[in-house]
Amino acid sequence: MEIPDLADLIWLFEDEPTRQFDDLEWPIGLHSFRLTRGAHTVLFSLDPTAGEAYISLRTGEGEHTYLGRLRPVDRIGIDRGSADYEGLRLWFRDSASDPLIVQTKPRIRLSWDMRTLGSW
Repeated sequence: MEIPDLADLIWLFEDEPTRQFDDLEWPIGLHSFRLTRGAHTVLFSLDPTAGEAYISLRTGEGEHTYLGRLRPVDRIGIDRGSADYEGLRLWFRDSASDPLIVQTKPRIRLSWDMRTLGSW
C-alpha cells in the first residue's frame, strides 16, 4: 500500500496521531488522526499493515457518518490544492470507482462516487 509520510498526515490533520496500542509505532497498528473545524470533526484511522481505514464524521456531540473496515486500501494521497483546499484521497485495490475523498479544508466533507447498480 502506498501511503503518505507520517509528517504529511500530521500536516493535514494538524496533530499527532493516537495509537490503539502503545507498543506499536507507525506504520504498524491502528493510528487515528482527528481534526475539528467549527462544529465538524473527522476521525481518520488507518492500519497500514492490514490495509484498512476507518472514517467517522461528527457534528457537535453526535456521529452522523461512519465508514468502517474500508479495505483493501491500495493508495492514499494528500491533495494540496489552492490555499483554500486540502484533503485526502483513498483508492481501493481492484476497484473501478472513484477514490473516496475526505476534504479537510476549508470545511470537512466526505464524498465517494460509486458506480450505479448493475454497471459492474
